[in-house]
Amino acid sequence: MLLTVLIPGLGHVYLRLWIRALLWLVLYVTTTTLLLPDGATPDGLSLDAFLAAGDAISLEVTALILGVLFICLVDAYMMANHVNRRVRQTDGDTPESCPHCRKELDSDLTFCHWCTTELDSRQK
Repeated sequence: MLLTVLIPGLGHVYLRLWIRALLWLVLYVTTTTLLLPDGATPDGLSLDAFLAAGDAISLEVTALILGVLFICLVDAYMMANHVNRRVRQTDGDTPESCPHCRKELDSDLTFCHWCTTELDSRQK
């Protein structure tokens, strides 16, 4: 999600969802290009220039651009969950859980490394 905050669509690139990444990037760039007024670009790299550019942007435009970013963040989060579920299902090596604490077991150990419950061969 941090990648999506930096550049909308970059989180989707990390997930290798190329078309979705391109669509989010195009949507964000198009939205900002069409909605930002001419005075919204800073004239220099000073703090005063950035404050003056920020004053030129209305609250509605800011809310719309941040809304597009927020929806992109939610989509990246949902897609990451979907990809993770799909990987777990197709792996065939779904992690087993401890019968005592229900946490994920390490297949190399004969005990639960969370609660130290001994496991016999049929539980593992």
